[in-house]
Amino acid sequence: MKQVAGKIFFTAISVLYPVLVYCGIRYWGLSPRRMSLMLLALGFYHFLNFTRSKSKADRGRTGALVALILVCALVAFFANNILFVKFYPVLVNLSLLAFFGFTLWRPPSFAFRMACLGNKSLNTSPSFKAVERYCNKVTFAWCLFFVVNGSVSALTVFVGSDKIWSLYNGLISYILIGLFFIVEYLVRKMVQSKMQSYVPVCDLERDSRPDGALVAEGKTWGDFVSDVSKVRYYLEARENVPWILHCEDSYYFTVSLLAMLQSGRKALVTANRQEAFIKEIKKPEYGFLTDEPFAGSVAGANEMPATLIQDVLGNENAHCSDGDKAREIKFGKFDKSKAEMVMYTSGTTGEPKAVYKRFLQFENELFELVKVFGNDWVNRKVYSTVNHHHIYGLLFTALLPIATGLPFRRHRIDFPTELANIAGEAAVIASSPAFLKRLSAETDKPIDFKCPPIIYSSGGPLPEEVARKACELTGFWTMEIYGSTETGGIAYRQSKNGPVWTPFEVCKMSVAENGCLNIKSSYILEPEGFTTGDLVDLYDDGRFLLKGRSDSIVKIEEKRISLPEVEMRLKQTGLVQDVRVVPMVGKRQYLAAAIVLNEAGRTKFAGSPKLTINNYFHDYLLKFIENTVSPKKWRYLEELPQNTEGKIRMRDIQALFGLAESPNFKILKFRREPGALTAKLLFPATSDYYDGHFPEFKLLPAVVQVDMVLRLARNFLEVPKELSKMNRTRFANPILPDVPVLVKITYDADAGKVTFAYTSEDGETSYSNGSMIMNTSTGDVGEGENRG
Repeated sequence: MKQVAGKIFFTAISVLYPVLVYCGIRYWGLSPRRMSLMLLALGFYHFLNFTRSKSKADRGRTGALVALILVCALVAFFANNILFVKFYPVLVNLSLLAFFGFTLWRPPSFAFRMACLGNKSLNTSPSFKAVERYCNKVTFAWCLFFVVNGSVSALTVFVGSDKIWSLYNGLISYILIGLFFIVEYLVRKMVQSKMQSYVPVCDLERDSRPDGALVAEGKTWGDFVSDVSKVRYYLEARENVPWILHCEDSYYFTVSLLAMLQSGRKALVTANRQEAFIKEIKKPEYGFLTDEPFAGSVAGANEMPATLIQDVLGNENAHCSDGDKAREIKFGKFDKSKAEMVMYTSGTTGEPKAVYKRFLQFENELFELVKVFGNDWVNRKVYSTVNHHHIYGLLFTALLPIATGLPFRRHRIDFPTELANIAGEAAVIASSPAFLKRLSAETDKPIDFKCPPIIYSSGGPLPEEVARKACELTGFWTMEIYGSTETGGIAYRQSKNGPVWTPFEVCKMSVAENGCLNIKSSYILEPEGFTTGDLVDLYDDGRFLLKGRSDSIVKIEEKRISLPEVEMRLKQTGLVQDVRVVPMVGKRQYLAAAIVLNEAGRTKFAGSPKLTINNYFHDYLLKFIENTVSPKKWRYLEELPQNTEGKIRMRDIQALFGLAESPNFKILKFRREPGALTAKLLFPATSDYYDGHFPEFKLLPAVVQVDMVLRLARNFLEVPKELSKMNRTRFANPILPDVPVLVKITYDADAGKVTFAYTSEDGETSYSNGSMIMNTSTGDVGEGENRG
């Protein structure tokens, strides 16, 4: 209590010092020697503070102030001169200038320290760097103020009367300090209103953002809160059951997901909305919320049909309950430890797998992502080339924008040419290796971005040469994220700094007995952590190098061979952009290699027969591996097939080699999804398919187009071999030699129906389309059954 009283007393003396000195001289008849005793008392008080201080920096600054005060007090006492008594305000300004200036020299600045004390979450805010820069400016402004104020104070010591000295140092300087603080406060509030703030998704409330803050195209925070409330009312009016969620529109998806979480419904998030898959995961009582009409029939007599979110949001009485016509908003916090989600992933195997999650895991990962990357996102807009139904897209293109207040685009960027349309925006782009490969292959000139976008990539390894080319085109070297649905984000890197991965701070790495990486983190609930299928070299500092998957070691002719090693050797030729080597089983086991040539490779082998290219790579590999384990089959593609998560699945590559090679057609690239295949084909002018068919004007016969569909469907989609009947087929335009075409094939297993459409690459020209019914009674399937 005595210490508090002492602080108050000496603080009052310090503040009123100019007035006390003036009154002592003018009205109380005190001599300068007696007045110096008050200055000596202040010096003694500061000396006590000096002895209590634990910080060397604080002791140094306080010690200098004490020494100067004592010198002035002693000189005033022995010289009986009032001039040195008046120096105290000047010394205070010098002390404050030294204190504020020192924090600029040894950050964090004083203003930023105060800001962090006032807002404990500031260190994890995406505006962290912006706030720090602003606080540094404020601290510097205070330094300038103390220079000017101290100079004027010193001037009043030597020039003017005691009354002017007392008036300035005892009143005017305090008024100036108050005015400076008020102006800084108003500017600070204006700056704060323009900054993003991180709010955990589970803690979002109606007033977490200004109503007019932009969320997505044409949608503000007020709209978002209202829409979540409408969907929440709809869900809560029904039995509490799990809901399947698939919305292509990112805004609708985020609205639906948040409504499910806030209403306590389990969300089953899936990118696959094929009828067979939905039937597989949907129980009769489950709901199904989507933004596109569902062609399949998943609802029986007692089942809940698919619900269009547009219908829910279009209901004017969606906020009303129990006949109450007053519109009420239902939007608020939820318990992250109880909120449940299920995500479906296929990984590298291609088999659907349900991964159960608590939202607590997502919140912990969001916190870590904002801490590491958030400062790069300030005042940017989020764009995506990936699917938000998978964990990477969910985090980066739905949850992070909502948590940080960043606006996001509602629909994915599908083509690299679309990037030119957003060049005027400050952008964050969640991308994938597949998209960046297409960007590098299809774009020649740098894109004139207003400022370089921040680009992320996940789902698979990004070749360094692709990252370099993408940097030349966009101005930013892509940041890669390594992780999985089960583990969340594990580590990150920019390949320009080398192949080593840096783990997120919360991820603790170890090597399991099988040589694979084991991770423990705040977003893996199992105490033993999760062991991946990735082989690693783990360094002492926690960083690691990926060496391939544990299932990438195979036996060929009784010899063990590492598939990543063969792929690495092929890349060492300098002619390969991407490659996958897979094991195949025929009469004997062998390796097959699917290769994407880089620019140097395409130039070197331009016009060369395929055998020449095969022999080149075969001969090169013989320098490192035995002939018995060298690939026996080769395919050359424009890009390797990837699923919507950007993963290259071994069975897709194997399916490619399961189709017999022919000089009559080339598969340039393809993508296989459940019940669907999209392939880019080319029929060369030398193809036998053109022989005898309009020699003067070659075109691909209709029977060949149908046969090609059947061949692809039997191999990739495993449809029955026997054709039952052809439905109506339309042939609109001729397919000419050496002109790439896209063929899209879907297969409805229940109906035994194959549908197809041939189009140009841009989709603007339709060549043919139709459907056919397969005989499902025999049980015989096509070539894909023997892929191995």
